[in-house]
Amino acid sequence: MNIYVEYDHAKLPLADEKTVSVQIYSRDGVVIKNGIKPRDDIATIGKPIFDAIKRLGVNISDEVMDFLTISLAVTAADTFIIRDNCFDGWTRNINLFVSLNNPAIWKKNKPLLEKALQFLSGDVWNFNFKGDGPKPPQPFKAVNGRKLINLEGLDCVSLFSGGLDSAIGVIDFLSSGRKPLLISHSYKGDKTKQDQIAHKIREKGTFSRLRSSANPIGRGMTRDITMRTRSLNFLAFALVGAYAVKQINNHKDLSIFVPENGFISLNAPLTHRRVGSLSTRTTHPYFIEMIQELFNNLGFGVRLINPYQFMTKGQMVSNCKDSKMLSEIVDLTVSCSHWKRKNQQCGYCVPCMIRRAALMKGTLKESISYHHASYPTLRDLVKNKQDGRDDVIAVSVALDKSKKINLKSWVLKSGKLKFEDLDKYEQVFSDGLLEVEDFLKKEKVI
Repeated sequence: MNIYVEYDHAKLPLADEKTVSVQIYSRDGVVIKNGIKPRDDIATIGKPIFDAIKRLGVNISDEVMDFLTISLAVTAADTFIIRDNCFDGWTRNINLFVSLNNPAIWKKNKPLLEKALQFLSGDVWNFNFKGDGPKPPQPFKAVNGRKLINLEGLDCVSLFSGGLDSAIGVIDFLSSGRKPLLISHSYKGDKTKQDQIAHKIREKGTFSRLRSSANPIGRGMTRDITMRTRSLNFLAFALVGAYAVKQINNHKDLSIFVPENGFISLNAPLTHRRVGSLSTRTTHPYFIEMIQELFNNLGFGVRLINPYQFMTKGQMVSNCKDSKMLSEIVDLTVSCSHWKRKNQQCGYCVPCMIRRAALMKGTLKESISYHHASYPTLRDLVKNKQDGRDDVIAVSVALDKSKKINLKSWVLKSGKLKFEDLDKYEQVFSDGLLEVEDFLKKEKVI
């Protein structure tokens, strides 16, 4: 499949069964003007992001803008090129054509970028870069009551998804005196949760927020739901925010924190069939290392850090620097992999089980109602609910397997890891399994 991404819709080829055309940062190509709609064959992406960048009040560099453009182009491909149409039902061969401000430096880093994305999504990527890309938007000025994002005094950037891990991260950072810019990829539903958590912690310390979303729109187009590349947008938004914080505060280097427990970050496949379709790599150390190398090559002056790489979710809960604050916001956090279907966390997907195991280990109470609440235990759910048992059974099988095989070899199935840290990766994986095992014993599954 060929996918073309341009700011000017007039430069996009006509879409057909082998071509997807996407307008970036604008929707004027599909808006009715004088009763005429210019294009009915194109998708759009990224329109809300321009205003979010303008509110930073800082001129973003061409190179930072290019990475954002690349990340959105990748999201467009990930969204509008359907896996089911591929020969194996999974691996897509994607030719991506995108205009940039400085294509020469990206051509030098093309092999690294393609390698990182192949690891992230499981697809074969081929980038085609050319010039005349979208320039950074001119920043807003604080006039006529318009409020800009306050960047004064900030000293780091942190991803802020509305999940339990990112909430613990911001509590810990604020408790330690850090002053972060929180980065949110704000889809509908997520935004409400993020806003509620931010409101609760507002007196904890100094922070600001940068919120936006990719907002891919393709009227009548089928969308792929696997979305393996979503973390690239998160990192691109974080890079934009970090660049602005550096400019305002004259920082030479800046940390971008990626708060994710090490067990989920590794996400070693529970069963053989989960190596591809059901094991994501959004914060895997190998992917983060490749993006860090890319950022270093471009001279961005940022450090990607997961401070919880060698901690389980339960250890994060137990060691949170303000357990009282955490208890006040835990009900607002979301861990479920498909909570939006019913606007309620299910309680039995892998992320839900890890969450519930972590809260049990940390003796932290929550009062939310899970979707499976009509069943007294997960054992009852497995016995009676056909469409809710797969993850519970997979975890049970994995726990049994963990007693019989070498955990290092298992962890390495998720991706390349530094040899000197392999013992620590094995330990966090083992500890994570034990947390879930204790929870499933309580639920009478094992």
